Amino acid sequence: MNIKEELIKLRNGLLARGDIEEIKKQEEKEQNIPNDTKESVKDEYTTFRRIDSRLRNLDDKVDNYINWYFNNAVKGHYTPNGEYNEPRRMRDIIEKVAVWYELRYPEYEVNRLMPGSSLEITEINDVMFNNNQYITDTLGNNQNVDALNWPDFYNKEVFIKSLPSDEQFMFREVYYRSNVNVDTGKPYVTSLYLTPDGIVEEAENFNCLKEDLPNTHIDLDNYFKGKHIKEVLEYFKSNNITLHPNNEIEDAIKWHDKWVFLKDEFLNCIMYRIIERGGNRIGPRRAFLFAKEFNRNIDIPMMYGVDTSDPGLKLFVDEYIKAGGSKDLVCYENYHRKSNKDEMLRTIKVGEIIDWLEPIEKRSKGRQLVNKR
Repeated sequence: MNIKEELIKLRNGLLARGDIEEIKKQEEKEQNIPNDTKESVKDEYTTFRRIDSRLRNLDDKVDNYINWYFNNAVKGHYTPNGEYNEPRRMRDIIEKVAVWYELRYPEYEVNRLMPGSSLEITEINDVMFNNNQYITDTLGNNQNVDALNWPDFYNKEVFIKSLPSDEQFMFREVYYRSNVNVDTGKPYVTSLYLTPDGIVEEAENFNCLKEDLPNTHIDLDNYFKGKHIKEVLEYFKSNNITLHPNNEIEDAIKWHDKWVFLKDEFLNCIMYRIIERGGNRIGPRRAFLFAKEFNRNIDIPMMYGVDTSDPGLKLFVDEYIKAGGSKDLVCYENYHRKSNKDEMLRTIKVGEIIDWLEPIEKRSKGRQLVNKR
């Protein structure tokens, strides 16, 4: 079985039977659509989102991403050997980053930063610096070792620089190409000069389109300045200006959007693996730190972090609410205690967790006051 067949089998395994039939019907419809209109119908992200929205198991979400990566970034762009190995390589990179975050924030450090069910005496700075004989021998007793901080020392910039250049690319900003030639079918070279964010700095020779726009008297070169490349494309479409197939303006937009999506979901998959690898209490809390640092959705760690036996659950919820979380978020109860990945899980809203735990917290504080007296 080749990699394509393996991934198709995986996709079908992730979907319910009804979802498979729905996608098959959609694909059959697309077979009858003329080639020049297929792109407006077939959205390469639709199937991914449809599947992802139905998945509850985090490892399945990672599999879905690897499947999408193969079909939209690997297939047709590599040798057969590359097509076989690239999905595995992507999975290895995801795992590598998850392991780095575990090393950066060991269990005892997560408990210290995200107060939970246990109080930690051990501090990462003591382990890595203060009680490290190598540091003492190298720096001597006169150096202020206390000023060193391990998470800052092993920060994401340092980690990213330690990666091979092709893996570093997954963490870089995605920019638009600086020069986009637009084939309008006219005997002129019409070009857009863009900022990295896709804003038009200069537009060249677009006034040649005026003959196709009899009611337009504006200077198009000047009109396009300051607009986003997507706004320029929308102007062409709304004014029925025909562009040649595989035009650079559409290619530039598709390339940018594809890599933004790919990198965004790449970071999400790292967060999923951090949750899975860390277990019922540490995993979600470590992922919460990751979400804040890498601008991920903090709802995800909370959704998968409700361990009803955790004495520190209320503290985790408080951190989530303090960071801007919603009391209406629906969470899964005891995700890490399921007996198989397809087991149905009970759900509970964050607000309901607070209503359940606040009286317990108040009684506990009341008992502590009585004992002090």
